[in-house]
Amino acid sequence: MISPTHLVLLAFLIMLALVVFGPKRLPELGNSVGRAIQEFKKASSSTVDEFKSMAVDAGTTTAPQQVAASPNGSSANGTGDSTAPAPLSEIKAG
Repeated sequence: MISPTHLVLLAFLIMLALVVFGPKRLPELGNSVGRAIQEFKKASSSTVDEFKSMAVDAGTTTAPQQVAASPNGSSANGTGDSTAPAPLSEIKAG
């Protein structure tokens, strides 16, 4: 987990931040970073929710449709296969 080396490195980074930004500016910087992280989390969760809703919508609208068979055993498109879709030329001429 946290070793003594990590603690020394953390202390060094805190000292460096104090020297570079100063003690007055450091809390403002922390608040800005916190708000940025919060906005990023909000945007990423809304993106995930949008993709999930798109996947659910796509799953319900793209379900395979079966062609109804006519009483004589052939399909509505005349091929005899009740699951095969009608050829594009028959649909246009239809």
